[in-house]
Amino acid sequence: MSDSPKKPEIVPNKLMDLLVNDVFSKHGIDKEKIKGSLSEEKKQMLKEMVEDLSKRVDEFVQQTNASNKKK
Repeated sequence: MSDSPKKPEIVPNKLMDLLVNDVFSKHGIDKEKIKGSLSEEKKQMLKEMVEDLSKRVDEFVQQTNASNKKK
């Protein structure tokens, strides 16, 4: 990973978009059709999952950067 001054949340968002789009296309799902059909409960669950994944990625990046600086 580079030490560029980009915001750390940009990479996880792009990664998440890529993974979601890949899974949707593999299963023939149109994002626009399902946007209105998700319940509020499912939307909240997805939001929490994304936030948790983002937090884990940030922690991993911090640990990796810390271990690289020690070398």
